[in-house]
Amino acid sequence: MLPKIKSVKPLPNYIIEVEFEPSVQKQFSVLPYLKYTVYKSLVDVFFFNTVTVKYDTVVWGKNEEIDFDPYTIYSEGVPV
Repeated sequence: MLPKIKSVKPLPNYIIEVEFEPSVQKQFSVLPYLKYTVYKSLVDVFFFNTVTVKYDTVVWGKNEEIDFDPYTIYSEGVPV
């Protein structure tokens, strides 16, 4: 079973630091995904920095326009 996302923090260079329960931290680069149309708005650093946790995943935008699968973040993320 995949751990739940507890918190997220935006970092420079389109990286997010994600804390999973129980006490696992990973850094995940969004940069490779910016080439896809669905993620284009994340190029705006102000928008990128609005990342938050909702429904056990990370989301951007007031209406959760963009999200990432927690499994992707966990499996591709680098342990901190």
